[in-house]
Amino acid sequence: MGFVPPDKFIAIAEYCGLMPKIGNYIIETTLKEMSAFQKSLNLTFQIAINISAQQFSHIDFITTLKQSINRHNSDPKRIAMESTESLFIDDINKVLPILNQLRDEGICISLDDFGTGYSSLNLLRTLAIDELKIDKSFVDGIMHDVQSLKMVQNIISIGKNLDLTLLAEDIETVEQKQCLIECGCDLFQGYHYSKPLLLVDLYKYISKSELVFDQLNLESER
Repeated sequence: MGFVPPDKFIAIAEYCGLMPKIGNYIIETTLKEMSAFQKSLNLTFQIAINISAQQFSHIDFITTLKQSINRHNSDPKRIAMESTESLFIDDINKVLPILNQLRDEGICISLDDFGTGYSSLNLLRTLAIDELKIDKSFVDGIMHDVQSLKMVQNIISIGKNLDLTLLAEDIETVEQKQCLIECGCDLFQGYHYSKPLLLVDLYKYISKSELVFDQLNLESER
């Protein structure tokens, strides 16, 4: 079938009960590769890992995660667990203790695709989360659709009032980024910076970025 993207295979994997196994592989591989990556380049940065609802609620989730963190000497404060709001709505009483355990370990909790489902202020008030991700569907329209822009402004305002970090996803243009900066958004990701990369290409990208930053620092010192 060739390359099968996550939006196609994840639902099938969850239906077949394979997501905990796949999710554990993703966590282990991510922490292993990124730990070696940061060490080789003498860099530190946050690592975000998507967690499915089935994986999150698995009995061994926390234990397996902590084992991977310890095995690869990863800094929990540099790890973010991302999941959609549907996970928290399905069984909030079951999810809350897990969230609290993650927070106790210093791991960041990120709420993905905020505003596209059953978003409520009560949910944000109840959950122990650190970050809101503004969905692509709103970001796409901010330059030409007033309602999308207002929605983004409202999400950012809500997040700021709750002391949350705001991250906008799928930034494709400088204009989108500048508009979001003016709205008060904190972090950005998307094709404006880079397409998804293989590990070997990520080395090249980061190394090139470091040269640019070094040049900018040198110019500013002058």
